Amino acid sequence: MYKILVTGFEPFAGLDTNVSETVAKSFNSKIVNVDIGEALIGCRKVRSRAPLVSFHTDILTVDYNGSTKTSDAILSGKVFEFDAIIHLGLAREALLPRIETRGLNMNQFSSPDNLGRIANGVIVDGGPSEIPVTASLNSLEKEILQCPFEYSNDAGGFVCNETLYNSLYALQSIERNLPCIFIHLPPEKIMTIDRQIDFVSKIAAVVVQPPHIDVVGAIFEDNGKWLASKRSGPPHTGKWEFAGGKIEQGETEIMALVRECKEELDWDVNPVHRMMIIDHKYPSFTVTIHFWKCTTLSRNPPEKNSHSEHRWIKTSSLLDFDWLDADIPLIEFIQSESMN
Repeated sequence: MYKILVTGFEPFAGLDTNVSETVAKSFNSKIVNVDIGEALIGCRKVRSRAPLVSFHTDILTVDYNGSTKTSDAILSGKVFEFDAIIHLGLAREALLPRIETRGLNMNQFSSPDNLGRIANGVIVDGGPSEIPVTASLNSLEKEILQCPFEYSNDAGGFVCNETLYNSLYALQSIERNLPCIFIHLPPEKIMTIDRQIDFVSKIAAVVVQPPHIDVVGAIFEDNGKWLASKRSGPPHTGKWEFAGGKIEQGETEIMALVRECKEELDWDVNPVHRMMIIDHKYPSFTVTIHFWKCTTLSRNPPEKNSHSEHRWIKTSSLLDFDWLDADIPLIEFIQSESMN
């Protein structure tokens, strides 16, 4: 289960209500599976298509204390129980929800906040002029969320931007890799509350998950020895792996195996059967690896197009090498099968 902090703002500038407060309060203590639709293999969409999410709400005051409440919690470690932070705010002139791409280190108040403060100038002395949001916008772009939205590079010069910048600066200061994003919501007369709740739910279900890739691995065996390949470039330079690579959108597993083996090894291969599917979580992404036993009629040694070295390793010695973590369950399976 994922745990998400959702913030909204109290009314300001004479308004009786603030849609961000209304929407945020609707999530308080809510635990729900958020359905974001099916995904085809190779489409680079997040892995879980109906993740279980626990939402918690905090309503911020429209003043300096409100703009620093989340950042203070970040610096004190009080948000470490959460897997993502979603700030909500009202954009009175918006016709679509706006997803902010960055926080700007500049206050440009055109009207006072709820305590009468007018701030014009940098938010954090010595801080960077802008900080990108830590949520994966690339993941959002690959999803079809059934609700149009737009990206914005300027969260405004008021408390919304101040809150976003402070949160991002705090995360940057403690080197915490926590997804944080700001969504400006249009008025209720433009977009109903129910639609806004559904939209924010789906955004939350995407940004709380790391990017995901589907990969194929080609397994070649010859007289009790297995072809292993040493990575020549990042990520995981120097680690050993089975040949293969990412499944592109529109490809089947077999198509990807044939293409990848040609590109990496310059071998024409025949995928025989799937040996195992492994899901693995790395620090910044998740991967599903579809391992296939393959044969080849190619007589030349494998080319080193993507690797610094290839070796045929006997079964009992496989774990003597420094493998990618995701490959180890397959190696353990191969060794267990050899003992039966």
